[in-house]
Amino acid sequence: MKKIDYLIVGQGISGTSFAWRAYFAKQSFIIIDNEKSVTASKAALGIYNPITGRKFNISWNYNNLLYELNEFYSDVENKLNVNILHKKNIFRPFKNSSDNNEWNVRLSSNRYKKFIKEINEVGVLTKGSGYVDVKKYLLKSKKYFKKNNRYFCDTFKSEDLGISNDFFSYKNKKFRNIIMCTGIDEKNIKSFNQIKLNSVSGNSILIKCENKTSHIINKGINILPINKNEFHIGSTYYQNVIDEGPDELMSKTKQKFEDNFTLIKSMFGIRSASNDRRPIIGRHKHNKRMYIINAMGSKGVSQAPYCAKKLFNFINNNENIDDEINIDRFRS
Repeated sequence: MKKIDYLIVGQGISGTSFAWRAYFAKQSFIIIDNEKSVTASKAALGIYNPITGRKFNISWNYNNLLYELNEFYSDVENKLNVNILHKKNIFRPFKNSSDNNEWNVRLSSNRYKKFIKEINEVGVLTKGSGYVDVKKYLLKSKKYFKKNNRYFCDTFKSEDLGISNDFFSYKNKKFRNIIMCTGIDEKNIKSFNQIKLNSVSGNSILIKCENKTSHIINKGINILPINKNEFHIGSTYYQNVIDEGPDELMSKTKQKFEDNFTLIKSMFGIRSASNDRRPIIGRHKHNKRMYIINAMGSKGVSQAPYCAKKLFNFINNNENIDDEINIDRFRS
């Protein structure tokens, strides 16, 4: 029986990104996914952004992430003949004069200056940002891989996995490697029980409104224009697995749009996050052909292409994985 290069478990942002890395390298793979209706990927706004957090810090490794993001999604777009990557600036209204002063100080820093497009008395417009249409990315990728017999709906069961020295067997097929991209479900699967994953739940909402803006607006929440008169807004952040509902987002949206909007849809998902808020990439401690990509947190669309490339090159070229994202940082 011919061995397939990879069994990829999970077709979220991470699993899909690794699948494309394998595809473009002309390696064989099969993706299995349980097709849950509620996932972090399906609720994600898909924003990528160099400056994040309450203190407006520049994201870790952002120059490399941005380069890989642009190259990777452009390749996928060309293959699928769809538009999924949208470059948009982010407008951040100032809360007070202190905000204004702090951003003007940042103009003197080369690290920040290259991401600041415009600044005035009411706010700052930053660049190097945009969003990935996550829903379209996942759906079109799934359809393409399914058409080519590389995708199957299936719930992964550890007890069905056969392990030998040089391959895995699963459902009457042999695989050289297995890539676990299961997000928060890894807590139940426990293939990598030496790592601790935290559950972070959140909501996003889709609204219809006459307001017009070509920029993403960051003011306590992210307001993302996606179609004419349609906005994707999010997201909330709770350290639990409970669907708190859209009330918090609705309240903040009313502050921005007053009552001049209509709720179209509310979405909910549970992200997986590590204690140090970095992705977890690497090899299993005992099963040397089992690997993991997990804990993308809220930055999955920017981190997954880079992390997938790092893991792919580690497997195939024995290249090092960055210490900051390597699973070995959790091992003594």
